Amino acid sequence: MTTKLAASFVALAMLASVARAQPAVSLLIDNGYPSTGSLNIASVLSQVSTKKGQAFHFGSTYDTYDANQSWFTSVFTTFYRHVVSENGCKWDATEPSQGVSDLTECLACQKFATTNGATFRGHNTFWHSQTPTWLPGSFTAAQITGTIIPQHVQAEVQGMGTSVTSWDVVNEVVGDGVSNGMTPLQCVQNKGDWPTVTADGSGKPLIGDLSFIYAAFNTAFQYAGNSTRLAINEYNTGGQDAKTACIISLVQNIQQNTNVPANRLAVGFQSHLTASTGGFYTKSALATTFSTLAALGIESMITELDVSLNSNSQANLRYQAAIWGDYLDACLYASNCNEFINWDPRDDLSWRGASAAATLFDASGNPKLAAYEVAARLQNYAAGNAEPCATASGTGVCTITGTGGGTTSSSGTGSGSTTTVKSTTSSTATGGSTGCVSAEWGQCGGMGWTGCTACASGTTCKVSNAYYSQCLP
Repeated sequence: MTTKLAASFVALAMLASVARAQPAVSLLIDNGYPSTGSLNIASVLSQVSTKKGQAFHFGSTYDTYDANQSWFTSVFTTFYRHVVSENGCKWDATEPSQGVSDLTECLACQKFATTNGATFRGHNTFWHSQTPTWLPGSFTAAQITGTIIPQHVQAEVQGMGTSVTSWDVVNEVVGDGVSNGMTPLQCVQNKGDWPTVTADGSGKPLIGDLSFIYAAFNTAFQYAGNSTRLAINEYNTGGQDAKTACIISLVQNIQQNTNVPANRLAVGFQSHLTASTGGFYTKSALATTFSTLAALGIESMITELDVSLNSNSQANLRYQAAIWGDYLDACLYASNCNEFINWDPRDDLSWRGASAAATLFDASGNPKLAAYEVAARLQNYAAGNAEPCATASGTGVCTITGTGGGTTSSSGTGSGSTTTVKSTTSSTATGGSTGCVSAEWGQCGGMGWTGCTACASGTTCKVSNAYYSQCLP
């Protein structure tokens, strides 16, 4: 996503809604998993990889010029074990003059990762924002596709070596105003940004096809490592909606028109969320999308997760933890999701502002409830336990019972918890699931919804957007 200077982009964070009281939620940390004390999940992450049968990368962003380097060293040794340079690998940093590659900061971030035993992910080779001063310039479409993009992608991907786990080859190329049924080209043209149009604000067409995207992926594939995933990275995606459909259609189109095989492609779901009604995708929606990509042989990734709060109350912190837990579970229990990136490691460094309290650690570097819940979800999965129910739905829908065992230290594995999904039956209720009623805060409608459409007494099914309706008081 952006530097911390681009705060105006907060308006684009997914489905932000007005502040209101949050539902009571049930968490794993209520059931025997630690909710205080130090966190060391390095060995748990290793166990997660063993359980998945492939490396699972859990990490956050880092830049060498950030303060508190001793804290960074500690947290990237014991908690985050995967590094993404927030700004050091973007085009303005890596090619400040045309044809002159400067990977100094990008390589420094990679060195920080390897020095601390962590893995490294590349973000990004192409984005219409944070470009060097010589771009976009008055270049022709042929120059952009034939020379400028391939030259830059080669220099960056080849220069960073073959150990990079994945690259965001193209970043944020689909428009927010897309509709169902659009072609991949229409989805990209809807963005209205360079290079499909000139950069002078006139909206004058420049590149009238997807050749610039094909050039970026073909070049990245040529110079990346044999197991490096090549991703298209996008915000406001993850559910059964038009923009997500555009991304899936686009990544299929890339596979069909480049040399990149499906098993090397990925979709990165940025996931800049809000802990409010309609401010995130449900776990079931994420699971459906991940499953769709898995059937195509394409990887899913959570690439930039943060969850903004309306207030720092205990109820909101618990709700934040529940959302984080649902997103992590959706990735853990998917066969094709093996990278999970938290965007900014602590609140005072968050691009969304410290007051949004959107990360796992507070402004002093102390773990929040969400950090403990994340550790518990990882531990629960590593122990081979069943997937918890969708805790962000509230206790009227999902209650975790049982006792989690062990600790989140380097030696703990835990014995896990069981979960209960609550529902209410009624002889007059209607819906996809016959004779059921959604509880307060539960989903009751939306495009593709097959569950209950009636709501519990005292609540009404209210539309949040075309894809999500919820039982609200």
